[in-house]
Amino acid sequence: MAGGAPLMRFAKEIRFPAPVADVHAMLVSKEFRERVAAQAGASRWTVTVEQTPEGILSVVDSAAPTAELPGFVRKVIGSEMPIHQEELYVSETEGRLTVAMTGKPGSLHGTIRLAADGAETVQTVEADVKVSVPLVGGKLEKLIGQVMGNLLKLQGRVGAEWLAGR
Repeated sequence: MAGGAPLMRFAKEIRFPAPVADVHAMLVSKEFRERVAAQAGASRWTVTVEQTPEGILSVVDSAAPTAELPGFVRKVIGSEMPIHQEELYVSETEGRLTVAMTGKPGSLHGTIRLAADGAETVQTVEADVKVSVPLVGGKLEKLIGQVMGNLLKLQGRVGAEWLAGR
């Protein structure tokens, strides 16, 4: 618990039609990250991927319009949702995920695992979502979980196309 309130737990599995090595290479590709940002409807984004002493770090800074989000969200976040996402792959099968709303009171911290399942790879993301806003924090946590789930679903679709060579 943080600040006396329980964190919202988030978990999602995405299946990719390729071996772990191919999926890992895709997930740490700058071009793949840019394609996902574009298809997610981000109004702007920057992507960096670099080798660090800990592993391969992928950083995506993006902003998405909030026009279609509920009014209470726009009051807290504004007209754009600025997102800072870091994925640090410490090995081909394990990573850490941090997502924050830049300058806003929301974040997600968790793990990423890749595991072979026959000819496919299963990506498992488990994280805690926290928004420190009185009265509406729980609603925002749920919304962030939904947005992250939709983004991972999109990443799965874009990833399947990427791996198929489209």
